[in-house]
This record gives sequence, structure tokens and C-alpha cells, in this order.
Amino acid sequence: MLTDEELTCLRKAGRAVSVALKKMRYEVHEGAPVIELCEKAEAIIRAMDCEPAFPCNISINEVAAHYTSHAEDTLSIPPKSIVKIDVGAHANGYIADAAITVALSDEHEPLVTAAEKALQSAIDSIRPGMRVGVLGSIIESTIKSFGFNPVRNLSGHMLKRFTLHGEKNIPNVPVESRVTVEVGEVYAIEPFSTNGVGLVVDAPPTYIFRYMSPRRASKEERRILQGIWERFRGLPFCDRWVKDLIPERPLQKLLELTSKGSLFGYHVLVERSKGLVAQAEHTVILHEDGVEVTTSGT
Repeated sequence: MLTDEELTCLRKAGRAVSVALKKMRYEVHEGAPVIELCEKAEAIIRAMDCEPAFPCNISINEVAAHYTSHAEDTLSIPPKSIVKIDVGAHANGYIADAAITVALSDEHEPLVTAAEKALQSAIDSIRPGMRVGVLGSIIESTIKSFGFNPVRNLSGHMLKRFTLHGEKNIPNVPVESRVTVEVGEVYAIEPFSTNGVGLVVDAPPTYIFRYMSPRRASKEERRILQGIWERFRGLPFCDRWVKDLIPERPLQKLLELTSKGSLFGYHVLVERSKGLVAQAEHTVILHEDGVEVTTSGT
């Protein structure tokens, strides 16, 4: 069971994420610099007395996840695009994670609705003791009822203190599994809908990283890694956040540390057939008498 202190932190992080997404929805427009969107969202979270749990993801069109601006980014929002905004916050390590999709063309609205309805159906259905595969079936059937496909190799995930992806997942398709969700557990439920084949693949760019091990690092690299651990623990970060630790070419240094196994790099994820992707996400706490959506803003 969660303690009162844990619940307080989870709810505080949830409010920060909710406020950030409500404000950022109106910041997305054609020509908006993506780096400005990322930094605005992260600043809102910090202004709510929380820290970002990961760099703000701004994923456009066929990009499903893991795009955040690097320090020299010049990307801007294209016309008539479909834009995913995925943000996380933590209060003393207790995490909230949520996402919305903004369509800059009316033709994309059904795709957005499919993801949103799938999320709501999962929230309405989830209860302690339910098998995760049942939730996957609900998500898939809802998305397919709109004529789209779920992204089957992305999933929702358990949230634990300073851990963004716990040992349990909530799939977006039916799976044969005896794993169940239980009282006191916290999950990010995140359906992805697409007009493509429903699979994502790694694209070459890597802009998000996570601490792994200093084992093969030099003395100077160990100093950098120690600073990263003290600042982020096991949570993801980006080069924009470590320019004080790595003043020159921080992205290149992070990629070098990834090649040594000192960091884990999250590749940008792209729909395999270049289909458009929409995302909807909330964080929920399972209680004995129901489910609490920490990121709903209510």
C-alpha cells in the first residue's frame, strides 16, 4: 500500500503534468520551434515545484516517441502535422507521465480520437486483479473500431520511485499473460493509434539518455557520470540539461558514453511504414475502491 507521503508526491507530480499539458496544447502551431516547446513544458513543471521525470518529447507525424530537442536543434512544427507532447514530472522521485496529441489538420482528428477513446476505455475498465492482456484487448478493439491500428510494440508501463519503466507493462494489443495489476500500483497507460502497420522501429538519432555504469569510463568521464547520477538517478535526461557538466559538445560526449555502456540511449522511434501516429496517456493509481487518475487535473 502507498503511504500518505507517497500519495502526496504522486498527486503533486500529476498536477504539474496536467498543468503543463493544458498550457502546451495552445503553444503548438505551424512554425513553432520545437526546442522552445520542450523548454516551456519543462519550465512549467519546475515552476510547480517538481522536476521533469524525462525530457519533454515532441514527436511529429510518423515519429511516435523519444524525440526531444538537443541543444542545437533547429526543427520547427511543420504545417498540417500531428504532434505528440509527452511530459513527465516527479516529486521526490514519485512520477507522473501523460501525453496529448495536437492535430494541425482536421483530417487527423479521427486518429487522435481513436487514441483518446482507447485510453478512456482502459481507465474505465482497469481494476485490481485484472490481467494486462485484457486491457490490451480493450485498447486494440477501441482503436480498430475507428479504422486504425494500435502500435503493438509500444506499451504502457508501471511507474516506481525514480524508475520510469517498472517490471510490469500494459500492452496496446491482447497478449497471453497471467500478469495482473494490483492495489497500490501506479501505471502510465498510453495507447498509440496509427494509420500505418502498427510497428515502430529505431531511427538513428539518439537525444535521450539514462545512467547505466561508470565501469569503462575515464577519470574525467566518471566525474561527469557522478554528476549525472546525483542529478537524475535512473531517470532519463538530455544534453540540454547537462551543459554545465559538459560545456563543450555535450551531445557528442553523451553518445560516446553510450557507446561505452556508461549510458543507455533511447533511439527516436518511427512508425515502420511511415504512418501517422497519435498518442494519449494518463497516470493512474489503483486503489481498493477504484482508480485515481493523477494527471487528469481534477
